[in-house]
Amino acid sequence: MSIISFIIIAIAFGISTMVLMKRCTEATPVRLSAGLLIATMVAMVHTVLFIVGMLAGNLLRFESADDPFAYAEVNALVLMGMTVVVLLKLLSPYLRREPKLAVFPLNGGLGHTLLMTVASGINIFLLGMGVGFVALLSQGVHRAVWPLFTLTLLFSYLGIMYGRQKVEMRPRRWIIISCVLLLGVAIAAVVNAG
Repeated sequence: MSIISFIIIAIAFGISTMVLMKRCTEATPVRLSAGLLIATMVAMVHTVLFIVGMLAGNLLRFESADDPFAYAEVNALVLMGMTVVVLLKLLSPYLRREPKLAVFPLNGGLGHTLLMTVASGINIFLLGMGVGFVALLSQGVHRAVWPLFTLTLLFSYLGIMYGRQKVEMRPRRWIIISCVLLLGVAIAAVVNAG
């Protein structure tokens, strides 16, 4: 996978994190200094979950000793399947007329914040596992780490600022944009493997 694919994945998950942080900060406002610490923790945990997912995908991927590209298309289809699972998890709450969305208390201490970051990072872990079937972590760990960490930090802090100021957002549209970006990466991986 190219660096562009990792940047697009980072933008997509940054957008979904921004929507979550805005919703949580509206419910429980926090100071901007505390928000920066929360955003940093979210970015670090999400990046670690993505890397762990990629490692799991590297261990589970289909390989042949004779031809390293023998199962490239199968591995790309696994990425597509994992992407579809993540898209369904992201979109399903927004398909209802009155969506019931999770709100985590950001002022509940370090434990609550850590649980929120792990709970919101399950999708990132699943997609990281799918990416691990296509891309080896040993060939480009920096391509996976830095875009995701940087953009998650920026978008989550932006979401905290939006939530503090109660800025109007259309979360359904932002999540659809995020899903389209992820689907585009998966389709590109299948096309490149074919």
